Amino acid sequence: MSEISSSTVQTLQSFYQGLITLKEDRTTYIRTADVLSKYEVLGDLLRAHEEQYGAFETEDSNEEPKGSDQLESERLLHDCFLLISLLFLTIGKNMEPPATYAPSVVIKRLLRHLTESDSFCSKDLLPILQILRQNKETVINNGSTYNLRVISLLDSRINKCLEAVKPLQDKLDQISPQLLGIHERLVSLRRCIKGAEARKKFSEPEVMGYLDQIKQLDATRIDGKFVGDDGTIPEDGQDQVLLVLERSYVTAEDALTGQGAISPGLSHIAEKLAKIKYKLEKLELTQAWSLRETDLYNYMVELVAIDDQRVGRKFVAEDGSCPDEGQSIILYLLRRSYAHVYTLMVSSEAVSEALTPIFNQLQTVRRCLQEVKKFGIQDARELYPYSMKLSSIDNMKVDGKFMVGNDIPEGQGRVASLLAECFEICQNLRTDERLETTP
Repeated sequence: MSEISSSTVQTLQSFYQGLITLKEDRTTYIRTADVLSKYEVLGDLLRAHEEQYGAFETEDSNEEPKGSDQLESERLLHDCFLLISLLFLTIGKNMEPPATYAPSVVIKRLLRHLTESDSFCSKDLLPILQILRQNKETVINNGSTYNLRVISLLDSRINKCLEAVKPLQDKLDQISPQLLGIHERLVSLRRCIKGAEARKKFSEPEVMGYLDQIKQLDATRIDGKFVGDDGTIPEDGQDQVLLVLERSYVTAEDALTGQGAISPGLSHIAEKLAKIKYKLEKLELTQAWSLRETDLYNYMVELVAIDDQRVGRKFVAEDGSCPDEGQSIILYLLRRSYAHVYTLMVSSEAVSEALTPIFNQLQTVRRCLQEVKKFGIQDARELYPYSMKLSSIDNMKVDGKFMVGNDIPEGQGRVASLLAECFEICQNLRTDERLETTP
């Protein structure tokens, strides 16, 4: 049995290295055929694992201790599914079941931290619920065309995320709708304070400004009760909102006392997370031009490694201690980094990497034309540069398709629709110009 176990692990290790090689090859676009081929092999590897160890689960369980080979096999399978999922996003197959694995991984982490912090609002949960329901629909509607073991795994992961959302949503449901507004503002102010505390240069006036806003909300209470958005004083949710108010005061006090200080033993973790957060923020600004979705794998691995090294929810210093100074700052950096990874995943366009340059050019042309549209044109010749660019892109098509070598990359409909929209804007501008100049 141990020889078989070792063989399974070795096969997975070899397959994993192949995915890493594919991910890191920047000399060419990632081909759809290569990704689909890798996916088929991964389905076989999942079957081999489950025949040997039973159902593949990446969550902690209270079952019997697992052997080292099984744990390693599960770790490798998880990483392989994460990579395959990101590869599906890279080639524009966003609405295919395998693409749902990566979002479910980061969503589970986000929900775990929302539960731990016990500080969240409807704006946190609604987008997550929307993505989970959309992904579940994707898995159900396309289940018959994919490996049933893989579909079962993906559906299970989404269901566990939905289960994790429920107790959070139940807590919010206990708050009167009229108090949700003030609850949301307090949650937001508390996060703003944490964000100010985590900056390289601590600004006491900024924190004091947030504290003043908290006091203003506190001052609106009548006989100790919060007033709803409609002017009423509902009973449901008063205790929950009061708890957030009290925590907001504590957060502000801690920030003003600590002044952004971080224990020297924890500074290496804070510096690493600050760099990750900065890179992810930069990617959000330049996503269309610089992001290959598989790049998010490295960030996720780093974040999860830091997260899982916590002991009793605290980060461990180099000497093995868990100093309090800087814990909340590091936790904020970690959570914000997870949030940035999530945003980059779910905002990924359903366009293959191979078509992304064309898609980006068309988006730029559309933005320019929309600006021109605001003021109109005096002469149709003003549209000449845009028409030339659109015609040059249109002429790249072969038999109505944008080709890259012999491949027909994903995202044809999205690119064709954007091209047609740009042509339409140009035509409308010409029509408007003729009508204005006609006596």
